[in-house]
Amino acid sequence: MAPVAEEIFIDPSFYDEYTRHPLILADVGARGGLKRNWLPAQKHLRVFAFEPDRKEFDRLVDREKGQSTSHIHFNAALHNRRGPLALNITQDRGLSSIFEPNQAFISAFPDASRFNITAVANVDADTLDNLLMTCGLTDLDFIKADTQGSELYVLEGAAQLLESSVVGVEVEVEFTPVYANQPLFADVDAYLRSLGFFLFDLRPCYWKRTTGRDVGGAYGQIIWSDALYLKSIPALQAALARFPEDRRRSKILRAISIAVLYGYYDYALEINRSTVDVLTADERSLIERRLRERGARRDVPTFPGRRLVAGALRRLWRTFRLPNDGWSISDAGIGNVD
Repeated sequence: MAPVAEEIFIDPSFYDEYTRHPLILADVGARGGLKRNWLPAQKHLRVFAFEPDRKEFDRLVDREKGQSTSHIHFNAALHNRRGPLALNITQDRGLSSIFEPNQAFISAFPDASRFNITAVANVDADTLDNLLMTCGLTDLDFIKADTQGSELYVLEGAAQLLESSVVGVEVEVEFTPVYANQPLFADVDAYLRSLGFFLFDLRPCYWKRTTGRDVGGAYGQIIWSDALYLKSIPALQAALARFPEDRRRSKILRAISIAVLYGYYDYALEINRSTVDVLTADERSLIERRLRERGARRDVPTFPGRRLVAGALRRLWRTFRLPNDGWSISDAGIGNVD
């Protein structure tokens, strides 16, 4: 079950710590606003949102006018260097990219016209390391990046933060070049692994070709995916060693909360058990108790024919979930939550 808002923050006895040092998220490609899976974190969350499309940036800012919010918006493109960039505005503005669409590939699939370029906008690019440093921020917890093919460049421009403080990354990756000359999943994966991150989950999206969208099974070729990475325990410990002693406790609590947000109670427990020099024995005991209470599995009893029933229910679910004329399908969410 997905946790309710206060559950990811473990226990009320830690709320003062979260108030002083809230979770900090960099939302790179903030079109549409905060993703739903981050709503349980809103109680103690600060967001730095980056959106290069001026029209969408203005919409995001207008939507939050008059509201009490901890969102700070930047009308800026992120890259691995500073300087001007050309942003290709497409018919579906959510598909706009610094890369040109790979028409030779996408023309085989339905609705390819949504990738048609309607304008080219000149935007100023900067690195995430530099922009957040100018804001006085050196402790970032999580990066969400969805920039239509340039995600690797965004992450390369956040190398310092990824090594020193970032606990997790949710990034859109492509398995085949939707955009010409873009980096692919293998490139992003190799980069994040080199910085001590583990791949935890993928939310793949499949496309069926126009010529056969009405035949065969529901799934087509895997095209792209949201990918979730969390920092390994050794990499987290190395990062903590660079923190002042009075900030290590809050960093561990935030790392545990991120693991819980995505449903990985087992990893949250491992983080907790690695904190002998940071949290007291009583605090570690309380955290373990709360995690086990909230993450308790509700297993279906074993009975003869259980596999047959499970298979029938899955086929029924797929029948109702997938339209007969659908050509693009993906799971609803990412992480170990229902």
